[in-house]
Amino acid sequence: MKFNSAIASISTATILAATTAVVLLDGASAVNFVIIQPDDMHFYDEWNPPPYLPWGGNNYPGQEYPGTSDLPWINKLRTEGLTMTQAYAAAPKCGTSRYSTVTGRYPTRSSHSRAKAINAGKDATIPADASIPNTKLRDVGNVDDGSDCTHSNIAQTFKGAGYETGMVGKWHLTKNNLVTGDDGDVYGGVKAEIERCGFMDVEAMYPDNLDESGNQAWSTGLSHNMEYVAYKAVEFITDNAAKDWFLYVNPTVPHGPGVEDAMDVDCRITTDGDFTTHMENGWSVEGMTAEFGDNCTAYREDVKERASQSDSNDDLGAIWVDDAIGAIYQALNNTNQLGDTLILFQLDHGKAEKDKIWEGGIRIPQFIHYPDGIADTPRDWSGLVSTIDIGPTMLDFAGISPSYDMDGKSWKNAIDPINGSEDDWKNNRCLFFESSDDRAVRCGCDKYMLLGSDASPEVTEAVASDWWTGTEALFDLCDAENDYVVADSSTESPEATNLLEDEPQKAEDLKSLLQCHLGRTDATISPLYEECTGSVATPSPTATPKPTLPVANNGGVPELIEYFPWQYDILPLASNTVLSATVLDDNIKRVRFNLQYPDGTRLGFAAGTQDSVSGDLTTYTRTVDTSSQSGKYGFKLEIQDNSDDIETVCFPADCSSWIEFVVADTAAQVVTAARAEISDIILRNNPDVNLAAKFVRHGFHDCVGGCDGCVDMSNPDNAGLDVPIEALEPVVDIFTHFGVTRADIWVLAALEGSSITQEDGDPDNRDFEMDWIGRPNCEDLNEPADCVDETCNHIRGPNRNLPSPNLDTHDLLEFFSNEFGFSDRDTVAIMGAHSLGGLQRENSGFNGVNGWVGNTRLLANDYYDSIVGATASLADCDTSANSVDDCVNDLKNSNRWEQVFVENSEPEFSTPDRWEWERGTNPDHFVMVNSDIALVRDLNGLMTDDGEVSTCQWKVSIKAHAQSILYLCTHCCEWLNRDDHSLYNYKAYSLTQ
Repeated sequence: MKFNSAIASISTATILAATTAVVLLDGASAVNFVIIQPDDMHFYDEWNPPPYLPWGGNNYPGQEYPGTSDLPWINKLRTEGLTMTQAYAAAPKCGTSRYSTVTGRYPTRSSHSRAKAINAGKDATIPADASIPNTKLRDVGNVDDGSDCTHSNIAQTFKGAGYETGMVGKWHLTKNNLVTGDDGDVYGGVKAEIERCGFMDVEAMYPDNLDESGNQAWSTGLSHNMEYVAYKAVEFITDNAAKDWFLYVNPTVPHGPGVEDAMDVDCRITTDGDFTTHMENGWSVEGMTAEFGDNCTAYREDVKERASQSDSNDDLGAIWVDDAIGAIYQALNNTNQLGDTLILFQLDHGKAEKDKIWEGGIRIPQFIHYPDGIADTPRDWSGLVSTIDIGPTMLDFAGISPSYDMDGKSWKNAIDPINGSEDDWKNNRCLFFESSDDRAVRCGCDKYMLLGSDASPEVTEAVASDWWTGTEALFDLCDAENDYVVADSSTESPEATNLLEDEPQKAEDLKSLLQCHLGRTDATISPLYEECTGSVATPSPTATPKPTLPVANNGGVPELIEYFPWQYDILPLASNTVLSATVLDDNIKRVRFNLQYPDGTRLGFAAGTQDSVSGDLTTYTRTVDTSSQSGKYGFKLEIQDNSDDIETVCFPADCSSWIEFVVADTAAQVVTAARAEISDIILRNNPDVNLAAKFVRHGFHDCVGGCDGCVDMSNPDNAGLDVPIEALEPVVDIFTHFGVTRADIWVLAALEGSSITQEDGDPDNRDFEMDWIGRPNCEDLNEPADCVDETCNHIRGPNRNLPSPNLDTHDLLEFFSNEFGFSDRDTVAIMGAHSLGGLQRENSGFNGVNGWVGNTRLLANDYYDSIVGATASLADCDTSANSVDDCVNDLKNSNRWEQVFVENSEPEFSTPDRWEWERGTNPDHFVMVNSDIALVRDLNGLMTDDGEVSTCQWKVSIKAHAQSILYLCTHCCEWLNRDDHSLYNYKAYSLTQ
C-alpha cells in the first residue's frame, strides 16, 4: 500500500513524453516548414480570384498589383512552385482560419467553441457559432478531446518529433482575459500560453489585431512593424539551420489600423520592448532595411514610392509583406536550407466577402514552394483543398504520424504529376465551410448553402441584388468544360443563380452531407471524424439530448427563451454585470432575479427592468455589481404573468439550484474560486470525516506515477479514496468548464488540505500556491489498454507501483529518489505529512484511528517528535555540531515504541494482517508503520516479508537521518515550499504569467 498522506511531484519530461507522442515513419526524411499567412490581403488578378460579386467596396475579388510593384517574392513562390487553383479557408475569418490551419480541424471542433455551444444549448440541429471569440486554441476540461493547446495541434506534434517550433506575428487564438496575470500583463500571459501550445520560440508576437480605441492595453504605443517580424523570422531560421524546424509567420498587414501611420512609427519600438535607447539604427534585414544602412525610415520611404504614394492599407501592406517574404527566402538560401524547406503561402480568408461563405470570402490563393520535394514545378493543381489539409500534409511530408484526429487529408501523394489523383480531388472531394451559424458544402462543382436565418448577411445581399430569397441555395460553380468559374466583371457570378428548385435531389443530397457534418461536429457528443462523402450522406450520429428549459408555453404559462449569463459562463471582473431573461408571453407581470456572491452573500429576489419588447418576446434585466469579488456566482429567475391564476415559473429547477457562472479576469482568479469551493467543502463537511487529510492522501495517490486525475479503485491500496473523489465531484463538474482539468482540481484539493490544516497564527505557516494548470487527465494520456478494464477514467486509472508500508531505510530512500528525484532530506520531509489523518483497519489493515500524532487535523512537526519517542521535544534541540550527538543519544535511549500484530479476520475486516508500531494505551494509542520507523531505525535485514521486526538496533549510518529530522523539526514545513519540487506542480501553464 501507500502511506495515508504525502506530497509529491512529477517530472516535466514524463508528462511531455506522454502528452505529445508521435511516430517518425521508417525511411522518412525531415523537412523544414514555413507557413506564411498575411492578414486581410487581396486576391490579385493573376492568381485566379473567385467569381465577381456586385456589391460593396470590395465587390471585385481580384485586384491589380500595388503601385509599381508586382510583388516579386510572393510571385516567386508561385512561379517556382505549385499553385492550388481551388484552395479554401475552412472559415472566412482571421482567427477561425488560423485555428483550422494549425489543427487540421474545422473551427467548430475547437474545445472552447464546443464548451460555449453546450452552454448555449446547441446540438446537431442548431449550428454552433463559428466565430473568432469562440474559436480559440485552448484546453477545456469538460469536453471530450478538449486538449487543443497541449496536444491537438501541429506545433505540439512537430515539437514531439524533435522539431524546433516558432511563431512570429499575429496570433489571435487565445482568450486574453484567461491568461492575464494578476499584474495585468496580457502580452506575457498570451506569450506563455502560445509556448504552452507547442511553439517553443515566440517572438514579435501580436496577441490580436492592433487596437486604436484603447480597450486593448497591450496594444498601446505599438504599431505594425514588418521589419521586426521579418528580423525575428530570419533569426529563427538562421539559429536553427542545423536542426529540423517549423515556423508559423503571420504578418499583421495589410489589416488595419492605418498601415501608412505605422510607417511613421520608429521600428525600434516593438512588441518585445522599446529599443530606441539601445540601437542607433533599425533592424538589419536583407531585402528590407539592409540596403538602406539599416535605416527603417529610408526603407519605408522606398515602400511608399513603390506603392506610388498610395495611402491604402492594401497597397502599402502588400509590398511590406512581400519584402518580408523576400527576407525569409533569402535567409533560407543563404543558409543552404531553401531546397529542403516547404514554404506554404496563403491568405487567411477572401478579402471580397470576409465573414461570409460566398466564394469571395472562402476562396484563397495558396502557393507551395518546395524545390526538393515537389516534382515538375511550376504548375497549377485544381484539386479541392482547404486550410484543414495543411496539418496532415506537412506531417506527411515530414514522415510524422499525427497523434490526434484531423478533418483534413494530406495531398502529398495526390499532387504527384504521374501517379497523383488531381481529377478525383477536383470532381469528388467534399469540403465544408463554417461562419457564425451559416454553413456550406462544396462537392466537385456543386455548392450548397444552409444559412442560419433570414437575417444572415448572405440572404440580405442576395435579396438586395435581386438574386434569390430564402435560407437555402444550390449553385453550379463550373463552366461548360467543368472548370471553376473565376472572376470576370462582365460575367454574372454562378452564386447569382439558385438551382434549388431545378435540381431538388442534388440539393437534398448535399443537404444530407451538410447534416452529416453538423452531426459529427455536434458539441454534445464525443467528436467523430468519419468522412461525410458520397451522393447519399452517411447517417448523422445520434446526439445526446440537451436539457431543455423547464416549462413549455402551454396554457399561457410564461416560457423562458434565453437568459444571461449562461450556465458555466465566464465574465470579466467588471464594475457591473447585466443579468437578463427573455420571456415568451405577452402578459408578463414581472421577472425577478436573485444573485448569490462568491462569499455566500445573497441580494434576494428583486424585480428586473423591462429592457426591450419584440412581438411576444420581452427581455428583462437587472444590473448587479460584480467588481468587488471574483469567483463563482449564481442567480435564479422567477417569472410571473398577469393571468387570473398568476402563473409562476422559477428557474432553474423550481429555484432549487443556481445558474452558476464565474467572474474572473485571470486563470489565477478561476483557480482561487475553485479553491474557495474546496475550502468550503472541507469546512462544512461532516466533522467526523477528516476531509482535509483525505484530500492530501488522495493527491499523493494520484501523483505517484503522474498527477493525472485518476486512481485505480480496484487496487485495495486505494481503499477509502472514494470519499474525497465524491466530495470533489461538484467542483469538477463546475470548474472543468473554465479550463481547469480534473487533475488540476485534485491537486488543488491536496494543496488546500495542506493549507487549511496549519495552526492559525503560526509564523512558520506556508502558502501552498498552485503554480500551474492544464494537467492532462489520464484518459488524455493513455491508451484504454493501459487502464483497468481497458477504460481510462477517474476511478479506472493506470496501475501504479505503490510503495509498501514495510520498506527499510534503503528501500524507502530509493523509492522516493526513483519516483520523484527526492534527496534523503526530501524523503524525510515528505513523510512528515503523516501528521495528518489516521489509519483505518477497513482500508489499510492498520489500527491507527488516532493517527501518528494524536491530532490528525494539524499539519505540524509533531510527527518528528513522535517518531523518535524522545522525552523532550526535538524542536528544542540545537542543530549545531556539538549538540547533535546529544540528541542522537537521546534517540538511542528512547524505547517507547512497541511492535504489535494486528489480526484482521473476516467478516469484520477483509484487509491483510499487519505489524505496526504503537505507543500509548489502547484504544488511545498512536501508530507508526515500518516505513516511518525506517527514518530513525535501520531495519535492513531485520524485517520479515510480512513486516515483523525480529530485533531492533541502531546502526552508525542512521546518524545522518537523525540530523535530517533535527533540521526539519526546527524549520517547520520547509519541505512543503521547495522550489525544486513545487508541490504537485509540473510545468503546464503558469498562473503567474
